[in-house]
Parts: sequence; structure tokens; C-alpha cells
Amino acid sequence: MKLRHLLHVVFLLVLALSLPFLTLLLSRGRAPSSQYANDAGDALLRRLAAIDAGRDHILADAATLLANATISSFPSHNNLPCSSAYIGSGNATSSCHRDRRTVSSLHVPNDMMPDDGVLLAAFRASLHSFLREHQNNNSNNNSSSSSSSSKVVAGVMISDVLSGLLGRRFRTCAVVGNSGILLGSGRGAQIDAHDVVIRLNNAPVVGFVSDVGTRTSLTVTHSGVFRLCSEPSAAAATPGCACHPYGRSVPLAMYVSHPMDLLDVVACAATATAASIPFLLRLTDARLDALSARIAKYYSLRRFVAATGEPASGWTRRHDGIIRPHFHYSSGLQAVLMALGACEEVSMFGFGKSTAAKHHYHTDQKRETDVHDYEAEYEFYRDLQTWPEAVPFLDEATGFKVPTVTQYW
Repeated sequence: MKLRHLLHVVFLLVLALSLPFLTLLLSRGRAPSSQYANDAGDALLRRLAAIDAGRDHILADAATLLANATISSFPSHNNLPCSSAYIGSGNATSSCHRDRRTVSSLHVPNDMMPDDGVLLAAFRASLHSFLREHQNNNSNNNSSSSSSSSKVVAGVMISDVLSGLLGRRFRTCAVVGNSGILLGSGRGAQIDAHDVVIRLNNAPVVGFVSDVGTRTSLTVTHSGVFRLCSEPSAAAATPGCACHPYGRSVPLAMYVSHPMDLLDVVACAATATAASIPFLLRLTDARLDALSARIAKYYSLRRFVAATGEPASGWTRRHDGIIRPHFHYSSGLQAVLMALGACEEVSMFGFGKSTAAKHHYHTDQKRETDVHDYEAEYEFYRDLQTWPEAVPFLDEATGFKVPTVTQYW
């Protein structure tokens, strides 16, 4: 073989061996979701993600309760009463167990329970306030173009709502998820070293300090958590409704997953004592709820289309509230969004999983709930770290820049 031929062969061999490396190198220069960016596919996913059937269902439930709910209170055999709200008319039973008509029940000492009329008035006022805020948000969205509608929702990221929950902006924030992958991680001291520590759904720290730390600046929960705070064992330990495992100085941000849970919140406030006085409680901003829903649904739709090859309508049929519960974002996703709007650096802990890990570090639950698409949310977290410019909707908040995000575990 002549020398010039040999050189050609060597060149082709080197090129062939280099192609995988060059492909990887080039791929790092574009976002993993670039196949959707600035094209009709991405625009369609964004439009579909803005349709929240679950939210409409929640608002319809709230409106029904506002119009028809009645309340009956009665003592139980151990002098711990239950306050029950019913859709339409209904006679109270002799126990605190739920039946088909029961909307909510709460255990508090009998002599602390307010008059039924007072409790019902407070419940209706809470429902009315909840509906007004969310319906106003819907009206603003529906009266404008799709683009301006998204800007209204995304605008929560540049408002003072999120930093206001914590009092001001902070340099470093840790968002602590509840994944069982935290067990044995030894991340406790690292978590506590952050300026702000955000926890989810009142997950315990006692007994898990070395892995999850001890400090808590804010807890983010769904509204069902209040029912856990009002169990008889909790009521027996502290007179009145106690729902502050991190201390009464730690505020709670709560999104309403079921309007009926607002009765638990109202009753907790009505039965407060000096020992159990409720901490600062704020319902999450309607725009933040909408933004959380849109981001979660966008990533879930994208994953579904990529995995199945079916049109997005197939996703809708699987989350219609009949075959499966209405789709909903997790508390963790909303807490991460809060941190993005209030912190310069965000660290995430307990947002991963493994086949050997429990679903929650503090329970024996192994199976994930059907209402969330955790795999889709993991894709969102990966984009936040590596390709923040690829995250949908956040790019519609004028002047907002995604802070540095690091997922440790």
C-alpha cells in the first residue's frame, strides 16, 4: 500500500473513532428539549399544558360546597368531637368516620368547638376567598391572548409573593424532599448550612437528623396535611389543633388540593389556644398554582408523546379523573418553584429514587401515587440544572433568570 493511501486510511479511522465524542460534545451545546423549542410541537405542548382540568374540578367542588355545605358537630364517646361538613342535607352519625356525604371531619376537644353557625360562616368565607382569587386569575387569562396569559402566570416569579413568604430574598436555599433515598445519605449538616431550609408536608426530622438536618424556615404542604394534625393522638398531646412540628415560628405555605380541607384549616384556627396557636399560614398564590400545574403537565405530556408515539390526546384520556385521578403536581415541585423566585442558589435534596429506597424516608410506603408523574418532574429538575433556558413558561417572566440549581441526592 502506498504511503498516501495509508494516510487516507489512518485519517478515516481517526474520524470514525472521533464521531461519538464529537456527537456528545455537540449535544452538550443544545438543550435536551431542543426538538420542541421554537417549533410547532413546543407551542402545542405549551397550549395543552395551560389547560388544567384538575383545577376546574377543584373550583367546581369549591362552588358546590359554598352553595350547599352544612355543618354538624357532636361529641364522640371519648369527648373528642368531630366537625363534619355535608353536601346538601344530611343527618350526623354517631361517629367521626366519613360516609358518602361527609366532606371533612376534625377532632378537637369538645368544649373548644365553636358554634356550628360560626364555623359554617368561616368555612363559607374561606371558600369564597379561595374562589375569588382563582376565578380572577382565570378571568385574566381568558380575557387575553395565550402569550399574555402565560406572562400573567409566570409573573409570579418576579413578584414579591415568593420572597415575601420568607421575609426577603436569600443567597442559599435548600429544598428537602421526602424521598427514601435520603436515608443513610448523611446530608443533614449540609442541609442545615443553607440560609433557608424548605421542607414538605410536615415530614419529621426527629430520628433522621443526620440525613435531613434540623433547621426549617418554611414548610410547603397540600391541604390534606391538616387532617393529620387533628388526629385524636395529636389533640390529646396538645389542646386544640396543633400543626407545627417545627415550632410555631415556622410559617406554612399550603396549596388547596381539596376545597373541603379548608374546613380543617378553619376549625384549627377556631380552636387555637396559647399552646396550640396556629403559626403563620398562607394559601399559595393562584398564579403559582397555575404555573406549577403547567410545568408539571408540559413535562408529562412531552414524556408521554416521546415514550408512546401517541398524540397528546392520549395523555388526556389517561388523566380524565375517571380512569385515574386528575393529574396534579407534587408539593416538591411547587416548593422548588418558590425557591427559584426567592433564592440566588437552590440546592435540592431527597428528590431522587432508587429501586431499593422507600417512597418516603419517614414511612414504609414503597409505591408512588398515581396523581403525580414523578419521572416527568425529574426531567424538569434535570433541565433546571443543565439547561434552564429550556424550561417552558419561566422564559415568559420578563426579567427573571433561573438561579443556579444543584441536585445533591
